[in-house]
Amino acid sequence: MRLVPGALTGLGLFADIDAAADRVVFVCSANSARSQLAEALWNTVSPVPAQSAGTHPADRVAPGAIATAARHGLDLTGAVPRLVDGIDMEGAFIVTVCDRAHEEYPGGTAHWSVPDPVRTGTDAAFEAAFADLRRRIDQLAPRIHR
Repeated sequence: MRLVPGALTGLGLFADIDAAADRVVFVCSANSARSQLAEALWNTVSPVPAQSAGTHPADRVAPGAIATAARHGLDLTGAVPRLVDGIDMEGAFIVTVCDRAHEEYPGGTAHWSVPDPVRTGTDAAFEAAFADLRRRIDQLAPRIHR
């Protein structure tokens, strides 16, 4: 017996969330792919602004993240990885998007375990991360308000 992928999708993942927030902050370890994509996606679907940051920021945003964003009409060309300690978290709804960030930054409001596309480096890995983030953001965004 095994779990069918997607079988539990939509079964109350965010049913208990109805939150007011000044902004949403997506945190991952390097702030080079997942959190950058999440920030860009969020800002297209919600009036609540989003930021992203990392517990150990990379030197630059991953080229695969920039290319994936561009394929979906988003622009990450000017994005720069930032340290989470430099972000004002007061009044923020904080989402960690990787397990390492969740362990290192336990102050998050929600945690999403999104596989790191940088490790594989393929277009397919970046597209899978993008699709996972889009699905989660589409479910969460209507539940966060100012």
